[in-house]
This record gives sequence, structure tokens and C-alpha cells, in this order.
Amino acid sequence: MKRFAVLPTLVAILCVLLLASCVTKSPIGDQEYFQGLGLDGEFVITVNADLLDISDYISTEDPAISYITERMSRLSVALRDRRTDVPLVTTDFSEFDYYGAIEGDFSKNLVNGALTVSSAFSSSKDKKTKLKFFIDNQSGLEAAVPANGIILFSTSDVVENYKQTYTEGRPAHISDEDALKLASSQIGVYVSNPRTMIELGFDITEQALENIETVLLVMDDDMISVDFRLKSEDLASSFSVLIKAGYVGNLRREGKKVDVAALKEMFTQELDTVSVNSMPLTQEQKSSITEVVSSLLDIM
Repeated sequence: MKRFAVLPTLVAILCVLLLASCVTKSPIGDQEYFQGLGLDGEFVITVNADLLDISDYISTEDPAISYITERMSRLSVALRDRRTDVPLVTTDFSEFDYYGAIEGDFSKNLVNGALTVSSAFSSSKDKKTKLKFFIDNQSGLEAAVPANGIILFSTSDVVENYKQTYTEGRPAHISDEDALKLASSQIGVYVSNPRTMIELGFDITEQALENIETVLLVMDDDMISVDFRLKSEDLASSFSVLIKAGYVGNLRREGKKVDVAALKEMFTQELDTVSVNSMPLTQEQKSSITEVVSSLLDIM
């Protein structure tokens, strides 16, 4: 995702300015920033830099990159596919539009000042919101620093990002309960009314995909847990049978033993929600997820 690699100039300037620690009061209160993401069809991916060793995903000797990763606490991105026809399983996010935020120990005044004097960026100001924002002259990526501790970005409209996600009274598209699960994991993925899926090894059919209201995935180390919320309890029952059959089929093709007792604990259903609990990641699944996360971290 070459379009993501547009912030080294900003990071280098921040290093020169030797940013001091700063504390900010958020207009969204105690809610997570990423709760403002999650419109229908968007892939929301949030990375907890306090729990995840970012060095596993970024191999660099660049002191500027090291500096920003050390100060970053969370990266949250919404990926939006504007194509009319989408595949059942998505493996390449390079053509998706995206917007989101880097949260960490950043000073609004210093970052805005650094971007203002940088020849790599041009600046503008939205008349209605009074938000000052910057446009990368090479990639077109837009960035804004509305407060201490957060840098907003967007490939299309950072002012819209600001109004949707970082203004007082903004709607939360992800519930507090789901947000807590996402925030407390190393990597969290949330999709409302998905149009496509990442590869999880469940052999989800197109019809089954249409019956899913939300998907919530959390990854910690080499384990994932997924909650699929279906449009009805009956559809959830059918979906549970489908994904268990797909999982068992994969085990048998790999010549592995099927532990029936373990399957009952791994796959559970409560009303309209089917949960996959603490499933060990296969190498293929881990590669699929980490490839996406690595691409997102290229933003720095």
C-alpha cells in the first residue's frame, strides 16, 4: 500500500522538534475514537500499540519511524471499497479508500507548526468547522491535528473524517461492549453488513455473508476469537453449522484429529450471535491478518 507511506516527513520534523509529553481532553469523552468508524461495509481495523510489539510488523533502522512507533498508542483505520462488484474474499486492500487516526503522545501546536513550514505539504482551512488541514503534495493524503494526542488522516476528505469521528455528540457506530473487546486486544477488526470477508478458513458462502449483520474479530498472539451477529436466531443456527463444517473439513484435509469436545467449546451460539472462541491460528490465517496489519502500519 504505497499510498500509506506519506508521513516520514512529519515524523522527522517531530523528532527535530523533540516533542514534549502532552495530555488532551477529547470531545468524544470516554468513547474510543474508532467507535466513530464502522459505517456499513467498512473494515475497521484497530491496532493496540501498547499490547502489540510493532517491531514485529515494521523492520526499520530509521530513527524517525522508531520514534513515532514508540509514541503511538493506537492506530485505527476504516477501509472502504468503492467498487460495485467485490469478491467474496478480499486479500488486497491496496485500492481501498481509507481514513482514521493515529493516537499517541503528540502536540497539536508543534505538529501543525511543523506541517505548516514543510514544503511537502500544502495547507487549507475548512470555513464551517475552522479545521486546519494539510495535503501531502505527492500522494494527496489529507491530515489534520484537531487536538493534542491525535492525528486524523484520509485519502479523500479529512474534514468529513473530523465531523464523523471527532466532534462532540458524534454517533457511535460500534457499541461500548464491542469497543471494549476491540480495545483490549492486540488487533481488532469490525465490519457492519460486510460485502466481503478476509480469509478465516470458514468457507463462508455468498448467501451466508448476506445474512451477517456484524463481524467482530480480536487477535491476541496466535489466537483469534470471532463474533458473527446474524439477522435472526434461525439464521445463526444455520450459520453455526456451516462454519463448524468448514472448520472440520479443513482439519480433515490437513490430516488432523477432530476433537468433538473442544469443538463444542470453540463454537458457541447465543441467540443471534455465533462465536468462535480462542481458535488457534493456522499459518495461512496468521499470514492473511498480519499482511493486512503490516500494510496499515506502512502509513508511517
